[in-house]
Amino acid sequence: MGSAAGPGATTAAAVGPDLPPSYLVLGPLEVRRGGVTCTPTPLKRRALLAILLLHANRLASADMLIDELWDGHPPRSALATLQMYVSGLRRTLDPGHGRAGGDPRRHPVLRTTGSGYVLEVGPGELDLDLSRARAALGRHRLAAGDCAAASEAFAAALAMWRGRPLADLGPARLPEYYTVRLEEERLALVHDRIGADICAGRSQEVVAELAELCARHPLREAFHEQLMLALADTGRRAEALDAYARARRVVVEGTGVEPGPDLQAVQRALLGGLRPSAALHGRCHGSLLLQPAGALTGG
Repeated sequence: MGSAAGPGATTAAAVGPDLPPSYLVLGPLEVRRGGVTCTPTPLKRRALLAILLLHANRLASADMLIDELWDGHPPRSALATLQMYVSGLRRTLDPGHGRAGGDPRRHPVLRTTGSGYVLEVGPGELDLDLSRARAALGRHRLAAGDCAAASEAFAAALAMWRGRPLADLGPARLPEYYTVRLEEERLALVHDRIGADICAGRSQEVVAELAELCARHPLREAFHEQLMLALADTGRRAEALDAYARARRVVVEGTGVEPGPDLQAVQRALLGGLRPSAALHGRCHGSLLLQPAGALTGG
């Protein structure tokens, strides 16, 4: 009967249930313990784990889980099926507890609480938490004026991403807003890192990357703005103004309205003879980087 827990649970037991797990959601879903992968195999069980991880250390009600697992159209047996999925996850996440006859309500990783479940995730166990901690360090360093160190921290945060988040769930995919929210978080992190690079005087290094980002995300004005700043900072003012013309055309065609005030401010500043300043550490956004040409004395 010991094999009934499935291959994931057997592997986890083989490497020691006391080892802390690693949960990876910034790419295909993975669970690792002691360097060994013990990810649940059934798609619905993986989807349940993904939802619980994105609500880590918080109550996820059974009603919410049922609604999201079955896209608002649950079968009559949904509650019993959910309980079966939870039981399977418990065997995978802590196989020793089940073999010892432990109370499932006191499971050390996935507890029953009130009307739902809480997945206990410790510090450093979830790649999303690690990425956010490194991003917070980057923002702290940026505020302190160390743009080069901020860029390194942002790059380390981005290194946690292994591809499109939770890309492997197939027919059991999550509601779209989960992956959309995570992708927005990644793009904001890319924007922060590039801003720190520009602030650190590495504009030339990011021009090609920004051109690609503008092509992939044509309605994200923040990338167009950074491209203009990077081009101007490398002495390519005419190209920066051309970049604005392209951005304006794309935005107007895509939305029917003019670009936002930040993008327009950069264009007006460039037309007025201003140039980006790498001396204003921590101010890597919009026209705050623009100063009169020749006005800077150092830094």
